[in-house]
Amino acid sequence: MIDQAKASILASEAFDQWQAGRHEQARLLYEEALSLADPQHFALAQVYGQYACVLNALGRHEQACTALETASKTEIAQGYAEGSPPVIVARYFLADQQLRLGQTETALETLAPSILQAPDNWLTRFEEACILHALGRKPEARQAAAVAVAHAPTPKKAEELRQRLGEMFGRDGDDTAIDG
Repeated sequence: MIDQAKASILASEAFDQWQAGRHEQARLLYEEALSLADPQHFALAQVYGQYACVLNALGRHEQACTALETASKTEIAQGYAEGSPPVIVARYFLADQQLRLGQTETALETLAPSILQAPDNWLTRFEEACILHALGRKPEARQAAAVAVAHAPTPKKAEELRQRLGEMFGRDGDDTAIDG
């Protein structure tokens, strides 16, 4: 049964519990909120993302991955197109979770629609570089890294990306600068 008003109150309480470090209480509240939520509510994907963070904090990484998959599907079901900012962000978080779980090929598949529809998106290309690096595909990872840096929204973000990517490639003994 949908009760969006109650779902919103519960999600807000869950967020407060999460921020206070009471993860188990937050999990229970998020689960209740999600069971009552309107599938078309504009903030539903965000709530699934928050729920995933709580699950990760509890060490329930596979469940967090499932919640992030649902967040991604929710953005699309609500009418956001591939390549739109909400879908790009949802795919980024899902791919990052998959990468952390060692599901590198799946992570790359998750990003593929965003790469195709928004090939110059810095966030997507940054994550692609990380995934390709983990797969040992270093030349392709460097290309994705260069695109990420070149399309960073600000010079400060570009420098931050150069530093993070440089550290990643530096672990391989490769101290070549990341251009972009």
